[in-house]
Amino acid sequence: MRKIPRLIARVLGMMALLAALLAMLSPWLLYEIGLSRFDAMPARPAQMATAEQQAWVWRLARGSGMPTVAPMNPYGYVLRLLAGDGRAQPGETIAYWVAREHNWRQPSRRSMAWWHLSNAALAIWLTRHWSAEDIASAAYAAQWPRRRPLDVSPPPASASPAR
Repeated sequence: MRKIPRLIARVLGMMALLAALLAMLSPWLLYEIGLSRFDAMPARPAQMATAEQQAWVWRLARGSGMPTVAPMNPYGYVLRLLAGDGRAQPGETIAYWVAREHNWRQPSRRSMAWWHLSNAALAIWLTRHWSAEDIASAAYAAQWPRRRPLDVSPPPASASPAR
């Protein structure tokens, strides 16, 4: 009789340990699943935007000062979603614009949940592998966002975006 409660306690303990391990690994697993949608990651821009054009993109994302992009990770992304602490940082916003452009060019379009997962994963990947200049140049070349906020002047006319 004493063996049954001990066995139940062990099974419940193993299940709790497995659930905790899965909860700790799930952000990275979701990140990898999101990236699996892409046959190839986006290429860095062939032509860098001028400093003025990069600053314009930065202002569109509600940034001030010099453009900077802090590397994100899946844990931080999930914590920010759960905390609900407001708007994304300007560097994250610009990375999202570049990820969205690459995501649109993918041949298969699945569910909206799949779209958001792969877009978030790619935005995280971009902040970890590209510089702020690369991300701002790619966003400028793609002309994201499509609709400009009213309080930001038109894009610099010094050079047309590279396509």
